[in-house]
Amino acid sequence: MSVRATERLIGDLVIVSALPNSPHMVVKAINEETKLVTTVWFSDCNSHQEGTFPATALDRSEPKKAPQKAKAPKGRKTAAKRG
Repeated sequence: MSVRATERLIGDLVIVSALPNSPHMVVKAINEETKLVTTVWFSDCNSHQEGTFPATALDRSEPKKAPQKAKAPKGRKTAAKRG
């Protein structure tokens, strides 16, 4: 799902949806009239890169969620609590 070219997008992480190995980019500026988004990122050689993309080509970058720890069911005592 593409992003909307609004001022609220500035500072968010985005990726190019058509590129399988798209870098995570930070939105720097928005042109709402032309629906273009200017982004910045660091390349593999740690150099600063900047690019302008149509908003329809970008998706928000979802942060990876940490795996949740298994919880003991409520109402049951664990071996450590029994005594």
